[in-house]
Amino acid sequence: MPKENNGSRPDSLSAGATASDEAYKVGPGRPPKEYQFKPGVSGNPKGAKRKAPPIAVDLKVVLERALDNKVQLKQGDRARTVSMAVAGIEQLVAQYAKGDHRARRDLFALADKLGVDLLASQTKTIEEALAANHEAILEAYVHRQYDKVWQRPPVLAPAELLDDDTDDQKGS
Repeated sequence: MPKENNGSRPDSLSAGATASDEAYKVGPGRPPKEYQFKPGVSGNPKGAKRKAPPIAVDLKVVLERALDNKVQLKQGDRARTVSMAVAGIEQLVAQYAKGDHRARRDLFALADKLGVDLLASQTKTIEEALAANHEAILEAYVHRQYDKVWQRPPVLAPAELLDDDTDDQKGS
């Protein structure tokens, strides 16, 4: 008597189908075998579209070339030839000297990025102006301010000055 096939297991393998083919169930995310991609064949034969090369590298080269261009500056009677970079930095410093707050911000940012100490020439002058008595005044001020922020631990008496007669205190 033949067994009934309910679709869960193959009855025999002689019908030309393998066990894996009949166990495969078609459903969501499981297309029929004839519509699946064949091995070695891409689902997108034309491939992904190529990305445009980054423009930042090209802009860097263009900026470097533009900053290397020469320009003539006239200062009074004489003219001198400098690069655009030098002319731009000199103009930035001139605007800073006139009191332009945007130029000050840009100059400080540029000096910080390049590691330029803007106060290097004035540091020696400040050190010379600060006399020894001024240093003492400043040290005393810092000392007073430090005590307001941080409390010193209490000073304890030496052990020989402490009263160790605890028996006398208990008896009274």
